[in-house]
Amino acid sequence: MNDSMFTNRRDVLLGTAAAFIAAAIPRARAATNDSNVKIKKWRHYADCRYGQIHIVSAEPADGSGKNKTPLVCLHQSPTSGDYYREFQALMAQDRLVLCPDTSGYGGSDHPNALPTMADLGGAMAEAFVNLGYGKNAPGTRSLGPVDWLGFHTGNYLITEIVAQRPDLVRRLVMPSIPYYPANEREDKRKQFSTPRPYFTDPEYVGKSFKDGVLNAKSELTKERLMDFFVDRMRAGPESWWAFDAVFRYDADPALAKITQDVLLPIMSLETLAEPTRQAAKLMTKAKSVQLLDLPGLGGVNWQTTPDKLVAAIKPFLDKA
Repeated sequence: MNDSMFTNRRDVLLGTAAAFIAAAIPRARAATNDSNVKIKKWRHYADCRYGQIHIVSAEPADGSGKNKTPLVCLHQSPTSGDYYREFQALMAQDRLVLCPDTSGYGGSDHPNALPTMADLGGAMAEAFVNLGYGKNAPGTRSLGPVDWLGFHTGNYLITEIVAQRPDLVRRLVMPSIPYYPANEREDKRKQFSTPRPYFTDPEYVGKSFKDGVLNAKSELTKERLMDFFVDRMRAGPESWWAFDAVFRYDADPALAKITQDVLLPIMSLETLAEPTRQAAKLMTKAKSVQLLDLPGLGGVNWQTTPDKLVAAIKPFLDKA
């Protein structure tokens, strides 16, 4: 397939989903904040090897969060930083919280070829260096390190950021690590990282919307489910690329390179609860590793009861 054929077919796909995208993106970025603290929220971009990383940031409008280390939240695939919208609104009551889109997802530019996890993590690290964080950042002064929170794919971006630019990292929060022993990864890769049949199955997009939104058995509203559907459509034919990077990733030596303080919230309803426990055993060089059991919680709680996750995570980030 030549480049022009690929572009034309992709344009057809994006045109099919245009109505969903136009309706959902403004709502997806609306502020959600039930507290008395007024939150300032904005979108911005940072340069990286693939072009730009799109970020939605939030902090207290009165500037009171400047004495806390900023928190960066890295999403699972194939969503975007908007996955953390509800959590961000609560966590940002006393600090800056940045929710970027991984390269190829949300509003971030796509890699020009199938990326490795080192590529995706490196691009994210470049974006934050270009924002002024870490050592030797552009500009007159460095903003120092930040705290990083990941979920699923986001946790492996974290391990690569630790490996490539440890100066960007203070503390880590890593719930639901997609860790599998080397002999299991290829089977997982074949299961999850295959091209979706956008151009071979004319029912695929409609069926995905029906299953993921209209008929989904979920605690989330149909509008919120549509936000996630739109993110999958925006990723397009390359939506599986991050899955491929996850299951080709040699996670064992990467996890062993972590030297920071680490919090591992174990969500009992998550399929990755046990893999996270196994990943913890490899963090032998970490300054500290704290496993925190969160019974009855799963991925949906980032949206439905973000207060429970904020309550679990804030003490770790705030300790001296």
